[in-house]
Amino acid sequence: MSELDHSWVKQAKAVLDQSAEGLDGATASRLNRARQAALAQRARPLRWYLPAGLVSASVLLLALFTWHGRAPEPAEFPLTAKNAAVSDIDLVSSDDSLEFYQDLEFYAWLDAQDQDLGS
Repeated sequence: MSELDHSWVKQAKAVLDQSAEGLDGATASRLNRARQAALAQRARPLRWYLPAGLVSASVLLLALFTWHGRAPEPAEFPLTAKNAAVSDIDLVSSDDSLEFYQDLEFYAWLDAQDQDLGS
């Protein structure tokens, strides 16, 4: 703040203090009670902050889970050796060993080689 601002503040404070000294007791008491009531009102926390914050956070989380939780629909590939798409139900219900599914790309490559030689 500049020196001009300081002098203005000092001058305003002096005028206000002088006018407050000239008040009668009843007016000073009313002003003091009004000041105390205003300070008490300000000091009391707003009770709607917590519920409003919780509701907002819940709605935000619900929206995020709804939007982000959607899995993209898998593309439906026919079960062929070329794309080697194997669904989970096929894995669970088959009698094949796990090694067969680990080497599925090899079998697809082998089938493609057989088709190339046969053509």
